[in-house]
Amino acid sequence: MSAGLVEREILVKNLDARPDRILSRKASDFAIPTGREEEWRFAPLARFGELHTDAPADSKVLFSARHSNEVNSRALSREDQTSFMSLDRIGARAIESWDSGIILEIPQSSEIAAPIYLDVLTTKGISFGHIVIRVGANSKSTVVIGHQGTGNAAVTVEVHAENAAQLDLVTLFDSERDAVLVSEHELNIGKDAKVRTLAVQLGADVLRFTPRAKFTQDHGSVEIFGGFLASGGQYIENRVLVDHNQPNCVSNVLFRGGGHGENSHTVWVGDVLIRENASGTDTYEMNRNLLLDAGARADSVPNLEIETGDILRAGHASVTGRLDDDQLFYIQSRGIDAATAKRLVIEGFFADMFGEFKNPEVAELLAKRLEETISLALVAQL
Repeated sequence: MSAGLVEREILVKNLDARPDRILSRKASDFAIPTGREEEWRFAPLARFGELHTDAPADSKVLFSARHSNEVNSRALSREDQTSFMSLDRIGARAIESWDSGIILEIPQSSEIAAPIYLDVLTTKGISFGHIVIRVGANSKSTVVIGHQGTGNAAVTVEVHAENAAQLDLVTLFDSERDAVLVSEHELNIGKDAKVRTLAVQLGADVLRFTPRAKFTQDHGSVEIFGGFLASGGQYIENRVLVDHNQPNCVSNVLFRGGGHGENSHTVWVGDVLIRENASGTDTYEMNRNLLLDAGARADSVPNLEIETGDILRAGHASVTGRLDDDQLFYIQSRGIDAATAKRLVIEGFFADMFGEFKNPEVAELLAKRLEETISLALVAQL
């Protein structure tokens, strides 16, 4: 059956009292959340700006692209074939209701040296948008999605990496502090394809990010990295799902987060599903959280569901802690002041993650924005 005809799919069929976990393109397949559901139990729904209800869109997401002539981009229309299916009501509302979007096509057997930039601007009101990225076979590229603006928005992203494609996908969430932004990414990974993603989360009042990876053929590889820093009452939630549905595939998930300020709250939920036919799977997921003061809170929930014993590796870990007083003392004993010592520890906490992305232009952009945010956090503590 073609993807266009599949409107509802049971992703996980539970055998206990919990409802089955589904994927769907229809918001009506999901009840309006109350906060008692597992996937919404941490979320402050009153701050989600009616994205989870039936409130209609009254604004528009604006998209623009900057890239070399080798790459093709154009406005997305309802006539374009899309296969995106969502894990929750907000994502399904986005795919049903978007009235603006962009499609990016990277030719096969091409190596695009310069980063490809997709700029996403949200405005006051409720809005929905959709992005499609098609990565041709044997190609190599870096795509940077930058989110800015205000309002309450849900923007979905659909990635198709064909055989032996290599893609670095960087998403910078840098909206205004009064914004509400929900974004779900669907990564479809072909045979021998390698997809690496990095989400840097600094802006918005409420941010919920749901990256979901699945393999269309064997021997695919995905790495999903994230760095987030919540301050001054921000709520940042990450929910990762890697669906190992093909044999001999590899996944690696690493998220590092920080929090400071009263009522700052971060959530990370990592789900890895290894299906019965996914022999030879190699997977690991890790979440590390650094709390900078007593007012910040972090929740971390790693999950593994394994349906076969014929795997290479499957593991998960989670660590949450505060700044190490001994480490700070050691740095200060070398003549460095307390604020600079804190800055060095925090920057070091995030630095090796950005090192995975070798493009110097992108690395400089990410380091600059993180340094600015850390500076504001340290000033707020004085």
